[in-house]
Amino acid sequence: MMSLSKMAPLAWRYYAEEVAAGREDYFAAGAERPGRFLGRGAEMLGIADLEVTSEAMERLFGRGCDPRSGAALGRSFSPEDERAVAGFALTFSPPKTVSVLWALGDQAVSSAVLSAHEAAVEEALAFLEDHAAFTRRGHGGISQVDTDGLVAASFVHRTSRASDPQLHTHVLVANKVRAKDGHWLSLDARELFCHQKAAGMLYKAALRAELTARCGVSWTFVDDNGIAEVEGVPDELCAAWSARRQAVKAAGDSLVAEREAALGRPLTSSERASCFQVAAYRTRTPKIDAETPTEVLKERWHEEAVGFGHDPARWLAGVLGHGRAVVATPGVEELPSVLARLEERSATWTRADVIEECARLVGGPDAASVRRALSATRTAWEASGFEVVGAAPSAMAADVLEEAAGIASDTLTKLLGELERGQLVLSPRSVVVVEAGMARSDDLAGIVDAVQAGGAKLVLVGDPHQLGAAGPGGLFRTLVDDHGAHELETVRRFTHAWEAASRWSAAASRSPPALPGRATRW
Repeated sequence: MMSLSKMAPLAWRYYAEEVAAGREDYFAAGAERPGRFLGRGAEMLGIADLEVTSEAMERLFGRGCDPRSGAALGRSFSPEDERAVAGFALTFSPPKTVSVLWALGDQAVSSAVLSAHEAAVEEALAFLEDHAAFTRRGHGGISQVDTDGLVAASFVHRTSRASDPQLHTHVLVANKVRAKDGHWLSLDARELFCHQKAAGMLYKAALRAELTARCGVSWTFVDDNGIAEVEGVPDELCAAWSARRQAVKAAGDSLVAEREAALGRPLTSSERASCFQVAAYRTRTPKIDAETPTEVLKERWHEEAVGFGHDPARWLAGVLGHGRAVVATPGVEELPSVLARLEERSATWTRADVIEECARLVGGPDAASVRRALSATRTAWEASGFEVVGAAPSAMAADVLEEAAGIASDTLTKLLGELERGQLVLSPRSVVVVEAGMARSDDLAGIVDAVQAGGAKLVLVGDPHQLGAAGPGGLFRTLVDDHGAHELETVRRFTHAWEAASRWSAAASRSPPALPGRATRW
């Protein structure tokens, strides 16, 4: 994920003194990864890839000056001016399973994970430079104009404050950009904030693509926030090494409860976010082991993993090498699915919204994969003499289901009407497939009643974490949470034609046949 916050001029001291001096766990403490300048603006200044020094930090972020010479970049500011915005702090954090893989892998695996993470950060930053690196000119900043790019400083960290493995990168973007006419001005930060989520989604998508190509890992289902985990990394290890997150959550929940009791009403989303921000500060403790070499920390983490009952020797090899250089990327065939989700969310959308949706389709199983691991199942059901009927909450979603899975589909409202009027009769040879993620609970209840009356089979598919229904909803998520579900985690590919034929022959003998390959959450 990616976080974004403003920086005051004095904030540079935290990174220069705490980070560069080693009190913040920073790779330079182990002489592995010094902070470096990056961005097209840094290239223009001639400092790209140079090491970030305390003096350079003070000049750029403390006074708004050239980090080499100290010359003013446009209008400078005082380090003591708390009203000035010196820059913007971006933090890129991979899923916990990625940090565990980096911590417990051998040197080759750890290097590959780190390189994948850094490549993904650079992709996200390049996106921001393409679409969010603007400034404003004219009276009152009436005109938005292009710039030469961003000047940023990057710092790679290896642990959380609880000294758990947590690979992440801080990117400090200076509030100084050069317009095409050569003048240094402030960044138009509105675009930066508008593209924040899209950049975070791109980071996660690029990370999945890079790790799949470099290490051959598989991924769990990509949720609506673009989050997926490396398949095969023990959940218990991730939980055990999430002490910092658990402490923040507990403190945040307590603050929210106190605030709601005092106000006599539920907090808004922004008020809840403020409570958790306060909790993060209150639970912050000084990092330890900043001077400890990474290899020593890795040895300790290995011993801890063994103590937790998850010796890497038993599971790590099975995580790697599944699909090296084979990366799922969205194509033209995915556009109907993307458009359907966009139309369900809003009447209008921006480039950033489209990027967010497309990024969800990179690298891991997604809704389109579900509709395809469904097309295969529909073929098997029909070959065994079953009649398959599909339905979805909206006409667009029904069209996508029909086109992608080959299942004749209509809206839930129309299907319920046909059942009520007797135009459609279900039997024990009927299978009803419903995209249920955004379905109303009363519609689902009606389908359940009809399926039970006819002795048919009901298959609910979808993402339980996507947007809610337009009306009373949540039944599908409740069913998944309370009773579990098959989860699409890996799409199996057969090497030889006879393997697929043999597998389908076995599947067709069942009634109704099950989906071949891995168990699947639909």
